[in-house]
Amino acid sequence: MKETAEAGSSTIKLSVAVDWQVGEEISIASTSYNSREAEQRTIKAITDADTHPIITLDKPLEYKHFAGIETYGDKEIDMRAEVGLLTRSVVYKGEDEHTVDNQYGAIIFIHSEGDDSLRARLSYTEFTQVGQAFKVGRYPVHFHLIGTVHESYAQGNAVHTSFNRAFTIHGNEYLRITENVVFNAMGHNVFIEDGIERHNYVARNLIMMTKRSWSLLNTDQTPACFWITNPNNDFIDNHAAGSDRYGYWYDL
Repeated sequence: MKETAEAGSSTIKLSVAVDWQVGEEISIASTSYNSREAEQRTIKAITDADTHPIITLDKPLEYKHFAGIETYGDKEIDMRAEVGLLTRSVVYKGEDEHTVDNQYGAIIFIHSEGDDSLRARLSYTEFTQVGQAFKVGRYPVHFHLIGTVHESYAQGNAVHTSFNRAFTIHGNEYLRITENVVFNAMGHNVFIEDGIERHNYVARNLIMMTKRSWSLLNTDQTPACFWITNPNNDFIDNHAAGSDRYGYWYDL
């Protein structure tokens, strides 16, 4: 955001140009100590999209969302609230009647016999009402024990309303997880599972409102946006913008 939006405001102003459209869903990160003050809204109108877009929301904000740059000596810290687009033209979704009540959503399980034995390329897709609580390994997007995956990636996707993580890297190397938006997902959101995973590239992802879970691992009761079990992976320019406990957790 370019300017602070007060509680009760029905508009927000962005700092960068966007190609977002009326009717699409966005998420606005919390800027308080309470990560649950992140909010989801529908775009009702948008002006000045090519410069500093002003977005009219379908209903007023419940909380203040700060946008400022703090200066300490010659150093600046960008404290502006992140805003992410949740809508995509392709939607992968759990069914509406029972998914939310049962926390039993849709999943994609990607597994094969060994190094580069498959190519999984997931891009610009919306995953919602996904992941299955109370079940190990039932994640929205799960790359499982393939080995090297030079030609596979998850890029530009949106994952929201998940009951068991967002992206899991399990026994893989050279996977790319880039430019995704995650909002309102339970447990560690980007999850490196065993500690054998190396050379994966996780960059420019935005994660908001990571929620604790009582139905996964014990550590998911104090979740992290990024759970990292091996430091020999690249985490570059990601934004951990609100969690019930941690942004990054290196558990070596």
